[in-house]
Amino acid sequence: MDIVHTFFNIDVLLRYYPLLLEGLWRTIALGALSIVLGLVGGLVLAMMRIYGHPILKFLVVAYVDVFRALPVLVWLVIVYYALPFVGIRLSAFASATTALTMISSAYTAEIYRAGIEAIPRGQFEAAQSIGILYLLLLLPLVRLVAVFEARHAKKGAR
Repeated sequence: MDIVHTFFNIDVLLRYYPLLLEGLWRTIALGALSIVLGLVGGLVLAMMRIYGHPILKFLVVAYVDVFRALPVLVWLVIVYYALPFVGIRLSAFASATTALTMISSAYTAEIYRAGIEAIPRGQFEAAQSIGILYLLLLLPLVRLVAVFEARHAKKGAR
């Protein structure tokens, strides 16, 4: 057997092509769902860290520090294999989505927090003085972080 027949076998490719396409679509769905949920979770964590009760702030800091330091593969293995021992059974897709969302939320929370804290206090005061609600001030920042995440994910895929 030569290397071309072993690694570039067209018959095998054609036989498993439907499974490869299914895997591609599941991967795209997993990535999109994890990114969206990570963005939402990161925003919630950032708001809790900036404006929450001191105990809540401490818990969010601990969460972010742990999940930013934990390797993704280790957390994927823990969620998929260890949670059934404590009675939590998830499908493979749900396990992967949960693990990737939790880690993505930790990273995104820090991006949101840094962006919000980088805005000078005077900007918030000026906007409030002309009647703009505080939450409306954060919408451009949320869009900016979403664009940054998309560009960062695109660079990582190269």
